Amino acid sequence: MTHALQVELDLNKPVEELTQVITAVLSSHPRNQKEILAALDLEIGNALAAIEIQEQKDESEVIE
Repeated sequence: MTHALQVELDLNKPVEELTQVITAVLSSHPRNQKEILAALDLEIGNALAAIEIQEQKDESEVIE
């Protein structure tokens, strides 16, 4: 037996769709919501940092 959430997303509304998925997952783990959100926060922070690094790299290439 496995617990699975099958999701179909409208990629034209990514924030709304991802928010609904996160809400569904959190509701199934009421005791671990803080840990789940903290882990997501870390992953999002890492993704944003990688984008920032790439943007800075792109900007420096344009200047040169």
